[in-house]
Amino acid sequence: MSSKKLGAPGGPVVSLAQARAFVLSKQGLSGVGHKSVYDATLSTAGVYSTAPTCYLSYAARVKGFRLADLDQELYEKRRLVRLRCMRQSAYIEPAEALPAVHAATNPGGEKAFIRLVRLSGLTDGAFATLAERIEKVLAGHPPVTVPELRTLLGEHAPKGQAMQYVVALMSRQARLVRAEVRGSWTSDTYTYARWADWVGAPLKKIKPETARAELAQRYLRAFGPVTAADLKWWTGWTLRDTTAAIAALGDDVHVITLTDPETPPVEALVLADEQSKLLATNTKDASGVRLLPYWDAYTMGYIDRRRFVAQADYARVYDRAGNGTSVVLIDGLAEGVWEFETSDKNP
Repeated sequence: MSSKKLGAPGGPVVSLAQARAFVLSKQGLSGVGHKSVYDATLSTAGVYSTAPTCYLSYAARVKGFRLADLDQELYEKRRLVRLRCMRQSAYIEPAEALPAVHAATNPGGEKAFIRLVRLSGLTDGAFATLAERIEKVLAGHPPVTVPELRTLLGEHAPKGQAMQYVVALMSRQARLVRAEVRGSWTSDTYTYARWADWVGAPLKKIKPETARAELAQRYLRAFGPVTAADLKWWTGWTLRDTTAAIAALGDDVHVITLTDPETPPVEALVLADEQSKLLATNTKDASGVRLLPYWDAYTMGYIDRRRFVAQADYARVYDRAGNGTSVVLIDGLAEGVWEFETSDKNP
């Protein structure tokens, strides 16, 4: 079937059910799932790194998943790295994707942290001096928590909440990185290391417009077909940057018409090399039951959430800020919510 350019009439028609089945298959949320944590990360364009969400998101996608599978990738192989990026949220991303992800999402976030540092009482000059001192004391040093870093700095440590803001800004600048976690698999007590020591090299610089096009392609690969509004929501970009990123992909993106019996049809985007497979997808491919945690990549991947939750159930799944809770996913649809008790054992 022929495809249309963005904004043009016509084009292949795809049902919402068909699109849902296609994405579930890509993300390992139907059938047996993915073979590895690394594959699951690629299939989602990144997983929320907050614990225990990260472990539970992988458990829903990876056959035979164990806690050690993710820990090995994060702490031993380091093929996966934690990074604050899309909408200033913390994600787990493949190491090779870090330059593009950082460059595509950094400007607004860095400005926000700079404001926080200033509000904490530090001038730009004081921050620069402190940041250099932090990098110096951490050079070749095992990862440390924020309180431990304060001890290392001694009399040079800032007072009050300033240290947390400084560490956050340095992480946003790819000078520090969230390394290991202290505690159990449900803990969010992080240690920090110098970026170059942990990742192996300073972050490669990429032009923001080039990085946005690359990130848009990764998102489409994981979540497409999507609307431009979905892409804007997921990345946290402006409308201008979103439009430019889509345009930069050129003929690599096709436009389809996404239909649903209860709502008007919408224009959606799909990668050109995935269109044939999308059109051949059988809605029965969306079979299976998964327990997804709050902030799962799938339930937080779209601004238009009608593909997996009924309007009548929306308030049960999302709060007013749009944060998704833990859901029972049956054949790709949110059919219930669930809670879990924390444990040091494997999920």
